[in-house]
Amino acid sequence: MPATLLDLSARGLVELEEREPGSYVCRLETAPEEALQPYEQRVLELLRRRASGGIVPTGALTTGPSTESSRWWREFRGEVVADAQSRGLSRDMLDWTTIKLLSGLLLVPAGAIALLWNFRIGLGAWVGGTLLLGTVWGRHPQRDTPAGLEAASRWLGVRDRLAQDEVFPTQPPVAVALWERYLPYGAAFGVAPGAVRPIPMGAESDYRAWSSYGGRWRVVRIRYPELLPGWGKHPLLALLHGLVAAAVAAFVLVVVASRVLDAVPDSGAVELLVGAAVVGVPAAVAILGAIQVLRAFADLWSKADVTGQILRLRVHGSDDKKRHYVAVDDGASSTIRAWRVKPELYSPLEQGQVVVASLTPRLRYVRSIRLAQVAKATYTASESVALDRGR
Repeated sequence: MPATLLDLSARGLVELEEREPGSYVCRLETAPEEALQPYEQRVLELLRRRASGGIVPTGALTTGPSTESSRWWREFRGEVVADAQSRGLSRDMLDWTTIKLLSGLLLVPAGAIALLWNFRIGLGAWVGGTLLLGTVWGRHPQRDTPAGLEAASRWLGVRDRLAQDEVFPTQPPVAVALWERYLPYGAAFGVAPGAVRPIPMGAESDYRAWSSYGGRWRVVRIRYPELLPGWGKHPLLALLHGLVAAAVAAFVLVVVASRVLDAVPDSGAVELLVGAAVVGVPAAVAILGAIQVLRAFADLWSKADVTGQILRLRVHGSDDKKRHYVAVDDGASSTIRAWRVKPELYSPLEQGQVVVASLTPRLRYVRSIRLAQVAKATYTASESVALDRGR
């Protein structure tokens, strides 16, 4: 995928610029006049979706969360395979006729197992073998054609020649202006790591995102509060939980702690450890419970509207205890805390949307989220764009 992007740059469809040492951006040029292959069009569409004001940092060129990224890669690979097949350079290793033949041949060992050992085991062996063949067939493994072998022999020579150059592996992405299409060829061959390294094009990080909301590209760090008392809870529920926690901790301190300490032998180390357990822990719980009560009480009659762009949508936890998080960047900070929301608010949202959220100011309980009536924040090509690589 990085090789495809570099090739688009070599052909004048994308311009690569170095803004700071080791920091690069892609600038989209005019619409291509030539016909593009589907996988080339896919990479170009990724750039258009990520771009703001016609440019996008190479670090922001991720293909989505792990599941979405895997699907994107499978589709990209399928389009590359289809192009190779249309040129007569490769063909399927296993076609449908071969699959049926091999499935039939599996009946011989499976039948022998069924007759000599156990029928169910024999049937299971045949079903398992057939499923394995289906899995391999679904991945569409390729084998060479005579034309493919002839083309490969020439390109392996090009790869060896590029690999012998001591400078070529260190060339950055912007060196495509000098090396032209040889740089993307080297990237595809795996002999141009210097050009590929700044172009990740893999699964996006849960905890780090590029954002242009607010008028400039910058790195935003994302946190998912899971242990913060009361975070994302309705103020009434947080108030109740805080009162219960504080009351239980106070009971332990007043009633239980003194009796436990009286029963502990008068030994310095043991008494210190037991005291820390029966006094320190309940005291900390009582303090946290009291803080949660105060924050929840203040949130009962207050709310705030926050406008920003959705950077991440994530679901944490097991199937029976899922927690839905929405990370919204309002342009005010380089570190944001994701909000925990109800599933019905989460389901219609998409990353990249600009939304207005009504939520409590302290516990960040989200009452509602709606699409903002403004376009995505961008900057014009004539404006000076500063890249903040994060602090």
